[in-house]
Amino acid sequence: MKLWVLFEFVLLALLSPGCRLTNAQNASRCGSISVSNLVANVGSNYNVTCSFCRAGAADQVQWEYGGTLLPNSHYTKVNSNVSLVTLVNLRLTSRKGRNLTCMSEEESYTALIQTGYPPDVPRDVKCVTQNFVKLVCSWNPGRDTNIETSYSSCQESSNDCKQVGTANFVELDFFIFEALILRISAVNHLGRKTSESFRMEESDFVFMPYTPELLRVFKGPSDFQLTVEWNEGGAIYDLDLNIIFQIQVLQTYKMQEVWMGNYSSTLDFTRNRTLQLTWTSDMPLQCTSHSVRIRCIGNDSDFLFTGVRAWSDWSPLLTLDGQDVSNQTNSKVYPVDGTVLKAGSSLAFCCVAEEGNGVEELSYGSLNLSTIALSKRSQAVRVQNISPSIQSGTNVVCVLSSGDYIGAVIYVGYPPDTPGNLSCETRDLQTLNCTWDPGRLTGLTSQRSTIYILIEGSSQNSLPCEEATRIYPYYWCGFPISNGSGIHNITINAKNPLGEAQSSTTVDVTRVFHPFAPHQLRQEVKTSESVTVSWSDKVDYTGIGLLCEMVISGDWGRTMSHNYSVTGGPTDARHTVILNNLRANTGYSIRARYLSQHFWKWSEWSNVLNVTTEQAAPSVSLDVWRTIMPDRTVTIYWKPLSATDANGPVLSYNITWTKVGSDSKSTIATSKTSAQIHLDRAGYVVTVVAQNSAGMSPPSKIRIPPQQDDENLDSEKASGTGDGFNVTWQRHQAQSCGYTVQWCNFPSSPVCNLDWQKFPSNSTRATIKSDAFQTGVRYNLDVLECRDDGDYLLKRQVGYTRELAPSEAPKLDIKETTEDSVKIEWNEIPVEKRRGFIEGFKVYYRKLYNDSAAIKPMGTHWWNTAKPKTINNSDTRAFKITGLESGTTYSVAVSAYTGGGDSPRKAVTVTTPNSSIALILGITLPLVGIIALGVMLSIFCYRKQEWIKETFYPEIPDPNNSKVLQDGNFLQGVNSCKTLEPKDCTPNKVQVVEEKQIIAEDVKEDKDEDVPEDASDMEHLAEGVLSYSPQRASTETSGETNPAFEASLPSSPSVHPSEVTYTILRGPGYHQQEAPETEPEEIVKSGYQPQIHAATNLATDQEQPEVKEITPHGDGYQPQMHHKSWSLDSGDFPPPETESIGSPTSINSQAFLIPEKMLREDDGLKPSGRGWPLSFFNSEMSSNSFGNSNNS
Repeated sequence: MKLWVLFEFVLLALLSPGCRLTNAQNASRCGSISVSNLVANVGSNYNVTCSFCRAGAADQVQWEYGGTLLPNSHYTKVNSNVSLVTLVNLRLTSRKGRNLTCMSEEESYTALIQTGYPPDVPRDVKCVTQNFVKLVCSWNPGRDTNIETSYSSCQESSNDCKQVGTANFVELDFFIFEALILRISAVNHLGRKTSESFRMEESDFVFMPYTPELLRVFKGPSDFQLTVEWNEGGAIYDLDLNIIFQIQVLQTYKMQEVWMGNYSSTLDFTRNRTLQLTWTSDMPLQCTSHSVRIRCIGNDSDFLFTGVRAWSDWSPLLTLDGQDVSNQTNSKVYPVDGTVLKAGSSLAFCCVAEEGNGVEELSYGSLNLSTIALSKRSQAVRVQNISPSIQSGTNVVCVLSSGDYIGAVIYVGYPPDTPGNLSCETRDLQTLNCTWDPGRLTGLTSQRSTIYILIEGSSQNSLPCEEATRIYPYYWCGFPISNGSGIHNITINAKNPLGEAQSSTTVDVTRVFHPFAPHQLRQEVKTSESVTVSWSDKVDYTGIGLLCEMVISGDWGRTMSHNYSVTGGPTDARHTVILNNLRANTGYSIRARYLSQHFWKWSEWSNVLNVTTEQAAPSVSLDVWRTIMPDRTVTIYWKPLSATDANGPVLSYNITWTKVGSDSKSTIATSKTSAQIHLDRAGYVVTVVAQNSAGMSPPSKIRIPPQQDDENLDSEKASGTGDGFNVTWQRHQAQSCGYTVQWCNFPSSPVCNLDWQKFPSNSTRATIKSDAFQTGVRYNLDVLECRDDGDYLLKRQVGYTRELAPSEAPKLDIKETTEDSVKIEWNEIPVEKRRGFIEGFKVYYRKLYNDSAAIKPMGTHWWNTAKPKTINNSDTRAFKITGLESGTTYSVAVSAYTGGGDSPRKAVTVTTPNSSIALILGITLPLVGIIALGVMLSIFCYRKQEWIKETFYPEIPDPNNSKVLQDGNFLQGVNSCKTLEPKDCTPNKVQVVEEKQIIAEDVKEDKDEDVPEDASDMEHLAEGVLSYSPQRASTETSGETNPAFEASLPSSPSVHPSEVTYTILRGPGYHQQEAPETEPEEIVKSGYQPQIHAATNLATDQEQPEVKEITPHGDGYQPQMHHKSWSLDSGDFPPPETESIGSPTSINSQAFLIPEKMLREDDGLKPSGRGWPLSFFNSEMSSNSFGNSNNS
């Protein structure tokens, strides 16, 4: 049994790793517990035994851990007086630990249990120094072990380890420029961990100064200035360090930062200095309380310390109380009344109410601003970029909660600028005049304006310069001097309520002497090379050394300056100088000025003296050239001398030529720049000189070689440079006297304007430039070589300074056309139009499409998008265009191109001939189409003939088939002839007027007739009116009256039932003249035109004549008429007959019902104009063409 208990005890001990048992007690000793102080890992298991002195106590034992009884399942009875408890998964205890107690009835024993963690490896070592003497290195210990952990640091350089206890930092000695190698170890009851070696150079160290000591905060000289005072603390550093102090100002009520600034200072390690900084607020300090704190940072160069710099900790806050926390009894506006403020600044105006009151409204001038609550009793408004006030100031008005108004008048302006450009000088050595620039106007007036005072340092004499301010922009003050020499310290002081500024200067009177200009400058003597001038002094400068500068400006634009030293004299004395090395016949402008010997300031310029030197002989020879014609006519050219070289107007040029080997000379004179002479075949020497009124120029000679055959040299292309030519040549003879390049400035002009340029004998290339050169103009350049007997042609070149596109298109001509090709030719472009070397040609052509036999319009510049045929041969003058279509019109254009572009294009139109097959098809196909269309149309008409007849030629109904005529009642009393006979409508008068004569007769014969009621009828008769009045037919001769007509007759027998009037229409050009008989025109005036049966001829035996039927010329209704019923020779109708006059037309009819298609030229039935001619009625009646009434 005992062996088993021992085995179990050993097993439990092995199950508790990481536990450290201190002060272990012998379990066999009574009255003890196996451990008195246990330190264990969190989460571990542990067995604790308790030995009681009384036997049997183990049966009654209780274990309590942290005030809580442990369950019996954790107990194990070792023997009668020994009990064992198992602690499973120990939790984290407090740092003081927990008590474990074993209790019996008489005995009780307690042990302290602490749980924690083994230490982590120290890391993130950081070393900080505050005074460059000690270095504090700290590290990150890692996780909290909850038990006491000790640290030690070891420096590898000295093998010195230092125990630092439970702190996680160590203080070491600081050695500048020395690296630090540090190793940190951490030890507790549960383990030990050692870090790696940390190597830190000086650049890894951190310098964090001590926290500055803030001494006090108080209001400065003005209500806007807050002064901060602190202890520099230089004595604690033992070094003269450069430190930056950072001051932070906060509004206390809101703890809101309003300003932060830096102050740099170099410490004095021998003592502690007190430093001050004054901060200017944008609002008066009385408006609210302000709190201040300070910190600092090192600012030494990397040469002294290469490590990291860090800010110190902030100092405690110091507060300057505002009026909003005081017990003041009066409300107030800040700034106070009469305050002068600086314009352009951003300022805040506040109103502080007395205790128990508040601010309702605050305003500045006329600005609409929102208020800012500073505290319960204070509000402010902020004005940005405040503007200068008017002379009477700007009002700040505050409305309190009580309804009271308070305010202040504020003046806004500028402080005086430092007097600029302060300068003092004397002109007469009696008065020292000082001037300065006052700068910007302050905008303040009255007692607030700027006051200037001049102070002389040696005597401390002050001279108010009140009158100086009346002269703007430069102010002036005069200071009298007595001896005209000496040194004076001059100070100009400017002061107003916003500030004060001053400017000083030291004046040596002799060095600030500013003389007056030379007086009365004039000419004394002049030659061709010199001028003598003189002048006097404006004031008495006797004995004073002066420097006189003479500036001579020539007509050609060059200016010369000469300095002369003179000694001043009285005002009536004159100074004289001679100006040499002048040009002959040249105008000069001369002026002078003075300078003192100390070079202070130049005087003003004197009056300008204009003078012209005398003439002299020309100083240089002429530049001469020649041209030789085949007939030995030689033209000598020379370039005119410049005014500088001519020394006077050239009066003439003398040309002398001498034959080589002979003494004979010939001379001519001319005023031109060329001369023409005639020479023989021999060689000559030509001399040219220019002559003016003072003499002749040096001679210029040119040799004319003997006559010889011309060399035919081919022209080469010259290389253009844009503004000239690059010309090269090869030497022909080793002994050459030079080269000449000649050209014409205006090659296309009749006047060539020959120009040339000469080059030395060692030249083989040249760049020719001329202001006369133009782009696109062809120039011919000849290179001539100078030899002993004259100049010989060496090379010909032709070129353009810059090629342009030709200005003219080639003239195009069509030479040959076939069904599929066109041959074109063009002429050469004139040289003056080429404007460059022709490199080739471009041929454009385009088909003109036909729309309904009309050419489709095309843009003028269609070739801009067309692809041309390019001919890269400038000599080509013809081109054949192939692949064309027959019978088609083409537009063809040709352009030439140079290095400068393409010429214009002039298009021509050409049409290719049609082919025979196309011509046959063009005739055959339309004929076939027309025939086919006719056949189809015939078939259609044949099949649709009934529809065509009904649509275009409808059937006219036969009146004999009318139901009305078949009615028996209607036919009662009518003749056996079924024709309707309107006997009541028999006309009683017919008047026909065709000519003026007939009209007059009718009117005369109608005088005895009844006048119609309408008086206008007479007017119609005069205008060619045909009137017809039907007469009643006698009922006796015809039997019974037609009841259809009797019903319509009026009761009065004297009134005719109807009347028809025919009127001849006249055009607007009608005149009262006899109308031709062949063209009488008649239209219906009103009513209807009746169908008339001829009356019985009185000359016969009263038999009814046979009525012939009019043979119809077509479908339609024909009028029925007896041709003997009336005659045109008489205006009266015959008496009524018993025979019917025929059936009437419609009562609404106003035109004859004879279709126009029945009219033929031979029948005379064709109407004229709008009416029917009367001849129609004559011809029809006379031919008995009317049938009986049954056919109507």
